[in-house]
Amino acid sequence: MKINEFNNQLSLIKYIDSFKKKCDKIFLLTQKSIVDYHKFIKKLNVCIFICEEGEKCKSIEQYKTIINFLSIEECNKNSIIIGIGGGTVTDLCGFVADSYMRGIKHIFIPSTLLCMVDASVGGKTALNFNKVRNLIGSFKEPKEVIIYLPFLKTLNQDEIINGYAEIIKYSLILDYQLFQYLEKNISKLINKPFNDDIHNIIQKCIKHKLRIVKKDKFDNNIRMILNFGHTVGHALESYYDFNLSHGKAVIYGMKISSYLSYKNNQIDENDYIRISKLIEQLNLPKLKDINSKKFNNLMNNDKKNIDNKLNYIMLNKIGEASIVENFDKKEILNALEII
Repeated sequence: MKINEFNNQLSLIKYIDSFKKKCDKIFLLTQKSIVDYHKFIKKLNVCIFICEEGEKCKSIEQYKTIINFLSIEECNKNSIIIGIGGGTVTDLCGFVADSYMRGIKHIFIPSTLLCMVDASVGGKTALNFNKVRNLIGSFKEPKEVIIYLPFLKTLNQDEIINGYAEIIKYSLILDYQLFQYLEKNISKLINKPFNDDIHNIIQKCIKHKLRIVKKDKFDNNIRMILNFGHTVGHALESYYDFNLSHGKAVIYGMKISSYLSYKNNQIDENDYIRISKLIEQLNLPKLKDINSKKFNNLMNNDKKNIDNKLNYIMLNKIGEASIVENFDKKEILNALEII
């Protein structure tokens, strides 16, 4: 998989146009909100499908509509699909590209910070089903990921916080130096997202993910650590009918994982305090009473839950994580009070 980066709109348009020489047809999957913000997308000489907004685009119904659209428009094995959007669009685009005609080429142009640092890389594709996030999916890496940094200028602060959720995750599980930088600069970074350091931060996160994915492409072992905070995070998203964003849900999940790592003597009190102070700077509200029975049922859908035994990701120290087998889910349910 190739990573390309563009800072100039004309250069990006010209690069996308270059695929006409290599491919029979170019198809673009995106969302109305993205097209409205970025008028240059309409200038692209491609066949565009506008997906539904938010997590609704990752439904079986939306998938069927897209497959029908591609068939009518004579998409073929020599065509290419481009996904421009956040993680919902890239998850959907990857699954479409993997399943249509048993697989055609696709590339991603992530429009959110979260997608740039995480969702667009690693080859996971997904649809939601029965209110369970990512229950259907496959593994198919894009031909390339194109990072267009000016997208960051149009993101609101909620989207920036969503992105920094995954950046904080990488610092906690793999990169102590990145954590040190974040704990000193997080407020500045959130308030000025298009900054001098964002290029290096994005590149660091991508390199970390690609290194782990190379070791465990199909998520059977070490790749599980990339799901730090996601067991609780995914359950919270489903609990709130996807009205809680992925990034914020993961922040709550990381808060619980860090707390349980401390309570189980895997990290010391100083590390826990530092992590808590960093998360506090994101100013997330306290969640109201969560029904533990309903939450537990949702948590049982976690893909790391095998034979009703949960592989749970915890910290050994800041910058290092481990997989704890058969973790007691009651500990997680009891810890919900801290979020």
